[in-house]
Amino acid sequence: MKRTSFLTAAVLIAFGAAPAWGDATFESFFKTSGVGGMGAAESTSVKRIQGDKKSETSQMRFTGAILSRLAPGGETVTITRVDKGVVWTLDPKTKTYKESPLVPPRSKEAKTDKSAEKTKPGKRADEKPKARITKSEFTVKKTGASETINGWPCEEYVVTWLMEVEDIETKARSRSTMTTDLWTTPETSVIQKAKGEEKRFDLAHARKIASEISDEEARQMGMAAFASMSGAPDADVRKGLARVKDEMAKVKGYPIRTSISWTFEGDEAKGASAEKAQAPAEPGLDLSGGVSGLLGGLAGRMAQKKVEEKTSPKGGPIFSSTIEVKAINADGLPPTAFEVPAGYLKKQ
Repeated sequence: MKRTSFLTAAVLIAFGAAPAWGDATFESFFKTSGVGGMGAAESTSVKRIQGDKKSETSQMRFTGAILSRLAPGGETVTITRVDKGVVWTLDPKTKTYKESPLVPPRSKEAKTDKSAEKTKPGKRADEKPKARITKSEFTVKKTGASETINGWPCEEYVVTWLMEVEDIETKARSRSTMTTDLWTTPETSVIQKAKGEEKRFDLAHARKIASEISDEEARQMGMAAFASMSGAPDADVRKGLARVKDEMAKVKGYPIRTSISWTFEGDEAKGASAEKAQAPAEPGLDLSGGVSGLLGGLAGRMAQKKVEEKTSPKGGPIFSSTIEVKAINADGLPPTAFEVPAGYLKKQ
């Protein structure tokens, strides 16, 4: 009898006792100044999760004087189906969609062609660093301030990362400061459930694409993008990111509002060196990845722009952004929310 009970329990654990998938919905607002006003935009987003399926509807518009006229923005719906291994990108205006496979970050060709990998810029093992970090300070402080944001009682944390870098060749120095004003709320049962569903989806997605980190980790405040702008050795950057993880453990609660301000000051020579060493091909502006995705694209743009001011414009930030959660719920969602609507035509 005991043996039968044990086997029954083992079967339940293997097939039926694992945490059940559920539903979660997150509504948020995002706004950025871009870099020196270039790429200023705002967007609203509704993200829905059901098991290993996710649907995200975004309404984006540029707010700068030029891009607001050239690129009016619009609505985009992205459905990620980990179970089917596909991503559907819908255009509600034309009622069309594109289908893309969920693939590993590196293609099979890249994995097999070792020589090609070695010849890529910045990939040579014997390449000497062009800069060194002379100072790196990352701090998290709870201010004691409180505010009710969208119905949630929130407390404020100020996260500061100061990094000073010296160009090895020119001895010119630059100073970057990323300040994050973080407002968090105690995690209610609804927030915990929705957060858990999002984490389970992210892990399923990461396993599907053979990624070593989840989408959530990749998005964390764009810190990696900020550090990579230094041009310092990878080992120094990794040490800095390890300190980030330890300090961020001080933050309690779920983030409702996250405001980031990035200032940059540097010598004239440093600006020229950064342009020569780091300017890549013209990158696109990626708003879909939130703060980190935008930072990655804008970081390259900033280098190509020669950091024209060489300091943050008029003493203010060279980049700023705010993301604010408007609503969270764990109500059931219809399966049709994760399917291409009837009447949409597939684009080749």
